[in-house]
Amino acid sequence: MAKEWSKADDSVGTIAGGLIPNYHAELASARINYVFVSEATMKGGHELYGRVKKVSGFLEWAIECDFLIEVALDKWNELEAHQRTALVDHLLERCTGEEDEKSGEMRWKLREPDVQEFASILDRYGAWHTALAGFVSVAKRVNLEGFEEEEDENLNVVAEQVQQGEGEADVFDEV
Repeated sequence: MAKEWSKADDSVGTIAGGLIPNYHAELASARINYVFVSEATMKGGHELYGRVKKVSGFLEWAIECDFLIEVALDKWNELEAHQRTALVDHLLERCTGEEDEKSGEMRWKLREPDVQEFASILDRYGAWHTALAGFVSVAKRVNLEGFEEEEDENLNVVAEQVQQGEGEADVFDEV
C-alpha cells in the first residue's frame, strides 16, 4: 500500500508547544509543520518513528515553513503519552537555529544526535569516546524499569546492568 501523508492532529503540536519554551527556546520563532505519514519509513532495516526535514528555498517560501516534522502514524498510535512526548522532543532536538549577527535573522539547521553507535561495538569496547561516555553516564541515571525491546532480547539484560551500574549502556538507534 502506498504511503499517505496528512496534517498531524493537534496532539503533536500541543506536545511541541509545551516542549519548545522549556527545552527548545531557540525554536520559538521557527515555523514548524507537523505531518503524519501512514506508516513508518524503513532505514537500514529499522522503522523510523519520525523524521525532520529543514525546508529551504522555494518550498520554504511556498509553504511558509522552516522545518517539517513527519511522524509515522502507525507507530504514533502504538505509543503511550510519555512515549509520544519523548518522540516529539527527540524530533525537535534535531532542529536548531542561530541568529545571524549581521542581519539578525535566524539561520535554521538540523543537528545530528549526540551519539551514533552500534550496540555490538559498545559491547566489545565499552564507551570508547567522550560522546559515548557521556551518553552512557546519562543512561545509567535513567529509570529503565519496565522497558522492553522486541527486536533484541539482550537489551533488557544490558538495561538491568546499567540500572545496577554493572555494565555499559546500549545505544539506541535513531527513532
